[in-house]
Amino acid sequence: MSKLGGWKINFKVGSYPQKIASKLSEGIKLCGCTYKDVAYLGSQEVVGTNHAILAEQTVTNGEDTKNVVILIFNEKQDSMDVSLVDIHRIVESGGKLGGTQINLTTEIPEDAQEVFDNRVTRLGATVTPVAFIGTKVTSGTDYKFLAVIDPAIRDSELELAIVTINPMRKSMDLENVLE
Repeated sequence: MSKLGGWKINFKVGSYPQKIASKLSEGIKLCGCTYKDVAYLGSQEVVGTNHAILAEQTVTNGEDTKNVVILIFNEKQDSMDVSLVDIHRIVESGGKLGGTQINLTTEIPEDAQEVFDNRVTRLGATVTPVAFIGTKVTSGTDYKFLAVIDPAIRDSELELAIVTINPMRKSMDLENVLE
């Protein structure tokens, strides 16, 4: 059980709480952006319940720039009301030149899975990729994943992180999301 205000990670593809599924089926279009839901990330008990949805944001600016975002919906306990309360951008494409090429999918490409398997080691935790975000050409290529981190500590909570791996530089960085 997560502590009050903390996120309870429960990654699921294609399965949402009923009120959230109804809201998503209406489609979300805000300020020149459209959103494609990819997976349910988890919930947070606050005033009502917040629900986090992994989504691909397309900015319709003529070039259709894509970003990876987390949509936060709040479900009030005593009503049928569900509201979109936050859009948290976790990876920006940065445009064509030097930016991340977004290819958000829960079906991790074989070459990307191999990069992940050959590089990820973290003492005291199991790190499992649940989505491939895309690549960015730098010194070599950065591969970006969304991963669930399961600490090997009793009664600890699952965490979500962006894992960036560059095989050429032999580097791996983790950046927590949903804190």
